Amino acid sequence: MEKDVARTGIAVIGAGALGGAVARGLARAGCRVTASCPHPGRRPEVAQDGVRLISDNAEAARGAEVVMFALKPHLTLGAVRELRGALGGKLCVSLAAAVSLSLLEEAAPEARWARVMTNVCAAMNAAFSGVVVANGCAPEDGEWLRATFSLLGDAEFTEEGKLDALTALIGSGPAFFLELLEGAAMGGIQAGLPKALAYRGAAAAALGAARLVTHSGRVPSDLRDAVCTPGGMTIEGVAEIERRGVRGVMMDAVTSTARKGSVLTQNVAKSLR
Repeated sequence: MEKDVARTGIAVIGAGALGGAVARGLARAGCRVTASCPHPGRRPEVAQDGVRLISDNAEAARGAEVVMFALKPHLTLGAVRELRGALGGKLCVSLAAAVSLSLLEEAAPEARWARVMTNVCAAMNAAFSGVVVANGCAPEDGEWLRATFSLLGDAEFTEEGKLDALTALIGSGPAFFLELLEGAAMGGIQAGLPKALAYRGAAAAALGAARLVTHSGRVPSDLRDAVCTPGGMTIEGVAEIERRGVRGVMMDAVTSTARKGSVLTQNVAKSLR
């Protein structure tokens, strides 16, 4: 499967924040990737990672075996219709929220469609991706997608009905954790640390905590309790977090974002009636 992934020509239509991150991560993992955007010269960081960056969507799609659409939801279907002639028989993947498989299949029925929700951490090969395949896909299409997006971090199959929630958690989630990371770093600065040291230390603490969860298989509360000495420093900070309701704020951030995603999905569908 890894050899198949490496040999497959991949086009990413849209090299913005998400598309550029996916293209970079795949190129860093050894894939052959072409990405298109209106102004390639404005995205030098994408090309530096080995991505062939061009301005012509049609050229990118024609030369690829797999075409990924990384555009805003309101632009996705228009781009799919425009490139329909180049998509026949190909595995096509939408990375957009709110655009359903049924709409994608209606726009380009000759293609085999899937949706993948991932995030900008793909640029560092540290993303989590949820993969949904349409009924028209062969089993090997799904396995290819999971293998390919596993190169960007971790990937699992899911159901389309769960994508709004997954978008809120893993698509928007990095922004939420960056907010918390900045707060932690600013606390370090307030406590007397130099700014650079505070930001590096906060980032390392966040990265280490995430790795503990993913590699240990334990829930965060168990890992947290293991470092809370009775009457010690850590439990003092944890108590302050609980008093301020930070955990509840994060829960509300994810659930409200998921609700917004559901509204966007409904609005996209209504706009086409």
